[in-house]
Amino acid sequence: MFAVVAASLLAMRQGTRLRREQARLVARAHEEERAWVASELHDDVLQRVALVRAEVEQVTVRLGTGAVAEPVDTHLRGINAELVDLAVTVRRIAARLHPTVVDQVGLVPALESLVQEFDRAGEVEVSLDASRAPSGLPHETARAAYRIAQEALRNVARHAQARTAFVSLEAAPGALILRIRDDGRGFDAAEQSRHGIGLASMRERALIAGGEVKVTALPGQGTTITAHLPA
Repeated sequence: MFAVVAASLLAMRQGTRLRREQARLVARAHEEERAWVASELHDDVLQRVALVRAEVEQVTVRLGTGAVAEPVDTHLRGINAELVDLAVTVRRIAARLHPTVVDQVGLVPALESLVQEFDRAGEVEVSLDASRAPSGLPHETARAAYRIAQEALRNVARHAQARTAFVSLEAAPGALILRIRDDGRGFDAAEQSRHGIGLASMRERALIAGGEVKVTALPGQGTTITAHLPA
């Protein structure tokens, strides 16, 4: 009897410790996300805004001095190009903060756009199979699936040293199954802490939507992220 009670207490303590560790990793993930946004805004967006302002001031000075039209026209074209590029950057930051594209066009087109974005980066060749994806997904499920795929592909690009990655969607009874598989170096259980923040973020997304995430990885054999989400 004493042994059963002791084992039960030990299991409760281990569960509490795991939950605390999970909460710590999730908090770190949120802090890193906020730090990334702050860095992008400060180091990129604000610098570009300052550049555009400088260009506008130069145009104003030239117009005030009656300068010829050609240099002013060159400045204006440069300002327009910088604003176009700045708009792309701001949309990228906004999409990371909230994937409105999922609500606007649906999960499959949003994932197609995400895969193309990683493909264009040229680091990893990413493909998508959504031929068996269920329709009529709840918004929470679609958003969670998008975020999990986004985080998983980031992990592939940062850590996996992979050549290819494959994203798939398929229907199961009452569920959506999302898989992200890569052919990278994988990792073992002892190294999982190095990937803990990204994995914690994915698991949190799934948990909020009422699902779960499982990770299968072996050294030298790639990694597979499998998310089961309610459909």
